[in-house]
Amino acid sequence: MKTRLLLTSLLVGLGSLLAAQAGNAAPIMIKFAHNSPVRMDASFHRYFVKFSALAEKYTNGKVAFQEFPASQMGSDGVAAKKLQLGLIQMMDLASNNIANLYGGFDLFTLPFLIKSMDCGVDHVLTDPKLLHEISEGAQKKAGIRVLAFEMGGMRNMMNSKHPIMSPADLKGLRMRVAKNPILLDTYHALGADVIGVAPAETYGALQTHMVDGNDGGAGWAYAQKLYEVQKYYSITGHQLVVSSVIINNDFWRGLPKDVQAGLKKAALEAAVDNMHWMEGYQNKIYAIFKKAGLKFSYPDLAPFRKAVRPVWVKYADRVGGMQRIEYVESLQKTCK
Repeated sequence: MKTRLLLTSLLVGLGSLLAAQAGNAAPIMIKFAHNSPVRMDASFHRYFVKFSALAEKYTNGKVAFQEFPASQMGSDGVAAKKLQLGLIQMMDLASNNIANLYGGFDLFTLPFLIKSMDCGVDHVLTDPKLLHEISEGAQKKAGIRVLAFEMGGMRNMMNSKHPIMSPADLKGLRMRVAKNPILLDTYHALGADVIGVAPAETYGALQTHMVDGNDGGAGWAYAQKLYEVQKYYSITGHQLVVSSVIINNDFWRGLPKDVQAGLKKAALEAAVDNMHWMEGYQNKIYAIFKKAGLKFSYPDLAPFRKAVRPVWVKYADRVGGMQRIEYVESLQKTCK
């Protein structure tokens, strides 16, 4: 009897020890990369701070994070390759910067597809069906899973020559545009001359009049101080800059189910929070631009939309088919 009791006590003690060790197991380390500086007015860093805190909370401390900001892992394309190889586990980046890995990400590059930031956060980017379809395509094509979408500002047009009130006003203007086929074709359809300039060289190119204007979101233009070398700001809102929160799919599959659930919940919650913050932040930047002397114009967008419609047709197959484009349009029926 004494032997049995002693054995039972030893087994209970061993079980308690193993449970304690399991409870004190080192958290799963996740390397998270983005291209923003470490500032709370920089969208990707702000997202990381919110997401990592929520993820640690919702997984009961089973995960921890190491941030690689300011393109420490290389350009978005280089860092995305490292994510595919498993050298880092997560990223937050502009969706069009990984469209070469899976064309479905270029859905959001189509001009005038998403009507406004309100439409984006309330109707499109939080739609579970759209998120599932694009994530599933990215998993099959590139080994990448999408946990959430979020957004930067609306792309508008800045230039030093004159207000842009119609597509005709773009004829002859030398515009700096990101090297994405859909963006380039958008400006070709509108009649502009497109010139490729590296982001870091855009300020100098505008200052020396190598280019007359640029395309981009307000946050980027503010960070680059482009308002110092431009005169006119046309609110065209021709594209909502959408970013994707991505994770290596093999790494994801190896995580416990409760950790997966916690990460997904945190990713979506932090995305909604960041998108609402971005709405207010864009308005603050507009006020700064006006104070700096930029002259705002608000063109009738109908002629612009008509001019770029062939771009939708050309790239429909690439982004998931016209049915997917029409689905995004249907999500915005109640948007202004």
